Amino acid sequence: MEMHQRIRNYIRSKGLKFNYVAEKLDINPNRFYRLMNGDSPMGIDEYEKICKGLEVDPGYFFNQYFLEIKNKVVGNKTA
Repeated sequence: MEMHQRIRNYIRSKGLKFNYVAEKLDINPNRFYRLMNGDSPMGIDEYEKICKGLEVDPGYFFNQYFLEIKNKVVGNKTA
């Protein structure tokens, strides 16, 4: 799963609306939608701003990525 998908899923899991999050983060809503849809690359500054606004440690979404990789590797060993 791509980074933007993990962030998007997190936002949805918290019951938040993209417009609300974009306004809270002071990011143009159109830009935020492009980021969350993967239509535009996310810069490190934007990533940090999103994590801070969501009150999530910046490593959180990377940890999710590594867990996905680990599960794939472990799953392949048992297949």
